[in-house]
Amino acid sequence: MAGYSGNKGGVENYIDQLVKALPEEEIILSLPEMSIDGKSWHRPPNRHRYFRYRAFWNRFFRENRFDAVYYNTCDIVSLDMLRFAKHAGVPVRIIHSHNTGNQQDIGKSRSLFHLLSERINRRTLDRYATRLLACSEEAGKWMFGNRPFTVIRNGIDAERFRYREEAGKAIREQFGLGEGTLVGIIGRLSAQKNPDYALQVLEALFRLEPSARAFFAGDGSLRKETAEAAERAGIGERVVFPGIVEDVPAWMSAADVLLMPSLFEGLPFVLIEAQASGLPCVVSSAVSREADLTGLIHFMDLNRSPEEWARELLECAKKERCDCADRVIGAGYSVQHTAEQVRNMIEGGDTRRS
Repeated sequence: MAGYSGNKGGVENYIDQLVKALPEEEIILSLPEMSIDGKSWHRPPNRHRYFRYRAFWNRFFRENRFDAVYYNTCDIVSLDMLRFAKHAGVPVRIIHSHNTGNQQDIGKSRSLFHLLSERINRRTLDRYATRLLACSEEAGKWMFGNRPFTVIRNGIDAERFRYREEAGKAIREQFGLGEGTLVGIIGRLSAQKNPDYALQVLEALFRLEPSARAFFAGDGSLRKETAEAAERAGIGERVVFPGIVEDVPAWMSAADVLLMPSLFEGLPFVLIEAQASGLPCVVSSAVSREADLTGLIHFMDLNRSPEEWARELLECAKKERCDCADRVIGAGYSVQHTAEQVRNMIEGGDTRRS
């Protein structure tokens, strides 16, 4: 299973959940360090030394026999994993789209290599992939165009995310977050997540309710920059940056409302988890409407003012917390259901061409 990086986000979350739900002996994660049948494999760090990179994967697939390769990705810049797998005779080669836009499009023009790679790979995808999956209809259409694909829901362990009042209170006490409205921003801190606008919304929120507080749970390339921007804006004392947190359900139990002003998304895991926790969410209209399973998702256009976003946050935060875990499960978003879908895909063989 490929697509796992050290910078944990939605794709890594999906893989983590799926691996826990499938028999451990059936899965090998594509990691920098792997051990298979007692032999250690040290994966090259990137594609910049391509001949070394290609030689590793050719040898890896030649010496290890796999029934399927499952490539999870947010873009289509590289199909190397599927190419190497095809050349090695792996019969089932899956690509799973987890996004509706390209991170490289934000704030800068993409390189010629990037543009050409995407164009070529979209054209030649049928040669290497035997199954096309997507986290939402929009994510599938963005990556695969008019090709037929299957939507695989971002299943979660919904029981784990049920609201726990005492766990939430403990987080507030530990981090000095007070008893006022608490806004949570959870996920990788990258340009896609629009953290600059999130800070503008928080500034407006604090003007409306001085006792309000917020937290950014997650890591990413913009974490340090966002924390420094909060200090410059004079709101540093009201916002905490705990980094990657292990007990995400406790942080969701601490929050009164979740904020997600993303520029684009596939179908974010965090929104499924938040709904299982009964946590209202104010998100950008760029997020797929498929994410709203419970009526807890409130969509806002990014051209609305930060003040309007702040008022919506405060209005949503007033709502009584509901127990929505069963509704999430009933909508088909349990990790057990997702694992069964994926396993059936792998065991069902190739329905396209080899």
